[in-house]
Amino acid sequence: MRLKGKGVPEINSYGRGDLLVNINVWTPTSLSSDEKKTLEQFRNSKNFQPNPNRKDKGFFERMKEYFD
Repeated sequence: MRLKGKGVPEINSYGRGDLLVNINVWTPTSLSSDEKKTLEQFRNSKNFQPNPNRKDKGFFERMKEYFD
């Protein structure tokens, strides 16, 4: 992901460089029975059900605000 103008200041200049962000997502391939049971409980939880509103912001919008 590239955040234009959010990097370190350029030497002998007034501008700023771009900030390059690398995002790694790890997904487990094998789970124990206890881990599966815990994930099933999370699936049924209200907090883990997607319910977006119009005023909710996406991931990239929130990241952009974070670095502004």
